[in-house]
Amino acid sequence: MAAPRPPRVVPGEASESDSEPELLVETAGEAPGAGLKVPGEASETEEEEEEEEEEEEEQRPKTPPVLAEEPAAVWGGGPSLLQQRLREGTGRLRGAVGSALRQSYGSAARSLGGLGGALGRAQVTAAAAAHCLRLARRDLRAVADTIDIVTACHLLPDIRGQL
Repeated sequence: MAAPRPPRVVPGEASESDSEPELLVETAGEAPGAGLKVPGEASETEEEEEEEEEEEEEQRPKTPPVLAEEPAAVWGGGPSLLQQRLREGTGRLRGAVGSALRQSYGSAARSLGGLGGALGRAQVTAAAAAHCLRLARRDLRAVADTIDIVTACHLLPDIRGQL
């Protein structure tokens, strides 16, 4: 049988779990270099990551953004048939949307105008009804006062006893 082999540790590789013992590989009694960056080594803090990103950005050459140009401007010819059709279609679509909006807003404005007129007529009718009710109440109070005066008067002969 083969003897069990100890796990192989590659310099700069992290252990896969906390339960694995970390083996320290030393070369000829030298202490491992602190701050030494091994390709594939994970940074220990976010500051190191930010510094690395800044260094990479500084090393990259700055290029101006590429502006998208129409093929017609690049090739020096007129607009293509597709571009003409797209412009025509866009124009028709804008016209149709504008017409639909004008029509819907116009009909809404007309219906609100009609409702406003009906509301005004209803208010006038309600005011007239309230005035009529005030007049009727005044007349009823006058009749009630007259009845009270007649029933309270002792000058009239008693006609109830003769019937």
